[in-house]
Amino acid sequence: MIFDFEDLRLAWKAESRGKRSLPNQQRYRYRLEENLFALAERLNSGAFEPTPLRLKRIYYPKRRQAQVPSQEDKIVQHAIADEHAYYPMVAPLIKEASANTRGRGTDYGVKELQEQLRRFWNRHHKQPWILKCDIHHFFYSIPHGRANALIDRYIKDEAISAIMKKFVALTGRGLPLGLQQSQLLANLYLSDLDHKIKERLGFTFYGRHMDDFYILAETEAELRKALDWIREYVASIGLELNPKTAILYKSFDYLGYCFTLGDTGKVIVRLSKTKVQAKRRHLRRMARQLETGQITAEKFAASYFGWRQHAMKAKNARTQVLNIDQYTNSLLNTIGYALTVAKVNKGKVHWRVIVAPKEV
Repeated sequence: MIFDFEDLRLAWKAESRGKRSLPNQQRYRYRLEENLFALAERLNSGAFEPTPLRLKRIYYPKRRQAQVPSQEDKIVQHAIADEHAYYPMVAPLIKEASANTRGRGTDYGVKELQEQLRRFWNRHHKQPWILKCDIHHFFYSIPHGRANALIDRYIKDEAISAIMKKFVALTGRGLPLGLQQSQLLANLYLSDLDHKIKERLGFTFYGRHMDDFYILAETEAELRKALDWIREYVASIGLELNPKTAILYKSFDYLGYCFTLGDTGKVIVRLSKTKVQAKRRHLRRMARQLETGQITAEKFAASYFGWRQHAMKAKNARTQVLNIDQYTNSLLNTIGYALTVAKVNKGKVHWRVIVAPKEV
C-alpha cells in the first residue's frame, strides 16, 4: 500500500474529532500539510517507527493501566485500522461476537442475549444452566508470535502488515490497550474458539464480547464437559481462564447487566451490582475532580448522562437508576453543586442532565 496525503488527512480528521481545542492538536494542525507529507514519506519508505507508549492509569469501570500512543501514532492507527485492516479482521467473526464491529457493540450484545434467553425458553421450557467465562489478563497475555501470525493470515498487504507488527513489538508481551489494532487483533484472537464452541461442541446459545463469553445449556453436566475442553484449548493458545469462571443457574452478569430467565420465561434485566458499586466509586472520584477544578460541571454531566442512557436500557433498572440519581445529587451537594435530571419532549421523550452550582 502507498500512503498518500488524503489517506492521512482523513485519519487525522478521525483522530482529532472532538479534541481540536487541545494545545497538542492545535500545534499539529498549524503545520498540518507539512506534518502529514512527512509522515507519508516515513510510512512509504519503511522508515516509520512508533513512539514508545505513554502509561495511563484508568479507574473506571475497573482499575488498570493502559498504554497510550502518541498523536501521530494514533493517526497511523486510524489510517490502517479504519479501513485497510478492519474488513479482513472482522469478516471471520460469528454474528454473536459483539465487540469492536460496526453495527454491533454493547447494545447489540444485550439484545442478542435477551433473544437467546427467549429462544431457549421456547425450545426447552426450562431455565438454563450458564457457563460464564472470561480470560485472565487477556490483552496482556496474548503472545506476540500468535498475534503476528494472525496479521500474516488476514492482512495481505505487506506494508500494512509490517507496520502493524511494529506496533505489536512496542510491548514485551501482550497487546497495548490503547491501540485500535489491538482491539481488532484481540477480538479476532478468540474467533477460532467461537467457531469451535458452536460447530464442534454444538452449542447454539452462545455469545462473546471480547474475552467475556457464555454458553446456555440444559444441564450442568454438559457445561462441565465443555469447560474442561475450553480450559485446555485456551491454554493451547497461550491464555488461561479467569478464576472467576463459573457455572451458574438461571441468572448471570454480562455487559454490565444481570440477566435472569424467570420461571415463567420472562427475561429480567437489571444493573449488575458490581457495576453499580464501580459507578459509585467513579462518581466519588469525579466529584473530587470537580471540586478541585480538574474537570468541569459540563464534563461531569456529559459523563453521567452517558452512563444513565446506558443504564436505562435495562427495563427493570429504573429504581436502581433513580437511587443513583439521588446518590449523585447528594455527592454534588456536599461540594456546592446540584444534579438535575429532566424529561424533555421534542417529538419523542428524552432525558437531559444538568450539573450546576447549587442555589443558595
